[in-house]
Amino acid sequence: MGIVIKKLYETVEECRVCHSANIQEVLNLGKQPPANSLYSLDDDHPEDVPLRLVYCQKCSTVQLGEDVNPGYLFRNYLWITGTSIVAEQYSYKFVKKALSELIDSNIKKPYVIEIASNDGTFLKRFIESGCKVLGVDPAKNIAELAVENGIPTRNDFFTIELAKNLLKENGKSDIIFARNVIPHVKEIHSVISGMSTLLKENGVGIIEFHNAGLVLEEMHYDYIYHEHLFYYTLKTIGGLINRHGLYIYDVMKSPISGGSWVVYFSKEKKEKSEKLIDLEQYELDNKINSYNRWQSFSEKVMQHSSKLREMVINEDKKILAYGASARSSTLLNFCRITSEHISSVIDKNPLKKGLITAGSNIPIISFEDGLKEIKDAEKILLLAWNFQDEIIKDLRDSGFKGKFIIPLPGNPYIL
Repeated sequence: MGIVIKKLYETVEECRVCHSANIQEVLNLGKQPPANSLYSLDDDHPEDVPLRLVYCQKCSTVQLGEDVNPGYLFRNYLWITGTSIVAEQYSYKFVKKALSELIDSNIKKPYVIEIASNDGTFLKRFIESGCKVLGVDPAKNIAELAVENGIPTRNDFFTIELAKNLLKENGKSDIIFARNVIPHVKEIHSVISGMSTLLKENGVGIIEFHNAGLVLEEMHYDYIYHEHLFYYTLKTIGGLINRHGLYIYDVMKSPISGGSWVVYFSKEKKEKSEKLIDLEQYELDNKINSYNRWQSFSEKVMQHSSKLREMVINEDKKILAYGASARSSTLLNFCRITSEHISSVIDKNPLKKGLITAGSNIPIISFEDGLKEIKDAEKILLLAWNFQDEIIKDLRDSGFKGKFIIPLPGNPYIL
């Protein structure tokens, strides 16, 4: 990958949020290569890293037991937001809600900053709404793509130090947001502090994150991989930003990652919305933040993986799969489903074509090449199940008449 990594990972001894040493393992998914370590035939196989969930007995934050070097994970990134129809459509709703949260509706050109802005799909919507924007993203290849698409983007990791520099250059923002990145960040306090530094006193802060309650309730253990250090609930994300003098006042549901929360926060305490109050109570009633609940989840994961593996390896011949996503890596590796069982994985992302999945060693082919394969295929393992409707329609329209193995949510089944 062109990056010299002195040490790929290290084990943490204390909670990354509250620094308590009272952290306990709740799920061990074994040693796996980092999920986006896709490789070509000429490359060495990626190194395995322990993949463990630990629970903080003090602040209830669920997180990984190991840190993988961020330079390895994010300097050359393979996910492009704009490749997802769901994300593209959702971006309009996200931007409309964000702009409606501005107290001062007379701002002629709101200044909007996005952390981990990827290809600028969401910032493009803000530009279309008359805003001044700035994206910050550490992946050089993706940042260059955003700039080519007309989205001003700073190629860097977002930190408190960078925030201070941006403050001098452009001043404070009316809206600052981070979509599906806060769970990825090792130096989490630096990022939240940076957001606070760049937010106007009456500005709107927004964080979108995968709903850890769904991980528990719908068995989203495939969401657990080395990029995702944290598994936040409304309680634990609120506890994190409260430490920086910020306060959540509203929440919206997002379709991303199979189900996410978008929380809205401010520097001044506002009255919480009824929806937020109800959802916080739901977490309490259903013990979403309890150690015992996460232990029970661990037992169900073991049972689920056995069922899925049996369903796939009992086929008479190799089958196709769809979606070489990061989350598919966890599923394949933990269930020990490999190139012995899957002939190839179809994926629309052009950056992944011709590469091989990490650990499971399955060739990745383009959608166009996949169309040649599906004519004779009887079953397809739908790894990107969180885009189920979109993908099934695509494949049915393209002539696939076989069945789908749907691994999640809940127990695996044939469709």
